[in-house]
Amino acid sequence: MKEEWKNRQDLLPREKASQRGFSALSDAELLALILRTGRKDASVLELSEEILHLRECCKGLTGLMHFSLQELTQIQGIGTTKAVELLAIGEIARRIWNSRIRDKVQCFRSPHEVLLYFKEEMRYLDHEEVRVLYLDTKAKLIKEHFLAKGSGNSASISGRELFREALMVAANCIILVHNHPSGDPEPSKEDETFTDSVRRIGEYMGIPLVDHIIIGDNRYYSFKEQGKF
Repeated sequence: MKEEWKNRQDLLPREKASQRGFSALSDAELLALILRTGRKDASVLELSEEILHLRECCKGLTGLMHFSLQELTQIQGIGTTKAVELLAIGEIARRIWNSRIRDKVQCFRSPHEVLLYFKEEMRYLDHEEVRVLYLDTKAKLIKEHFLAKGSGNSASISGRELFREALMVAANCIILVHNHPSGDPEPSKEDETFTDSVRRIGEYMGIPLVDHIIIGDNRYYSFKEQGKF
């Protein structure tokens, strides 16, 4: 009888979606439709809740855009196949989000526009990444370039690669962007030293660094806003 009721519970999200539409479903119910089955000691809805609370820093469906395969497969009842399916959904959501935001952001005249462009993609990373925006004379994006990926809280940055790419795309100016996995966007001494170095090289080459923005957890630090330029 208990098993029959559990199976009945697993069907509820499908019935609810059919009768009321998908917007009536909770996050856990939507996820249950993808998972289809639970495990012996947990219904599919309970398993869904475990996934939605896997990371304290990014609860809910947003987490699907940031989880790793290893994180998901550590949950009992989530094998590689289910984990890959969930990550695929997260990647689809991330691309939809990025396309909507990036269609809106045409120019980068303020740190807020840069934050809007990168925030959801970079705020929950567990490692540092450094990106470069190459802009034209009207601050429109010519190219976004992935410059470096760090281990833990550091990234190995190549200034040579940064300006070689700038020359290749005929950039008028550049903006540096990187994240702090700790969530605190305050620059380190290394951040300040590197920023000053890039700024001086950019001035010499005629491709100025107009800002360096550090993204934290829903916060940012702009060297330009702080009067460092």
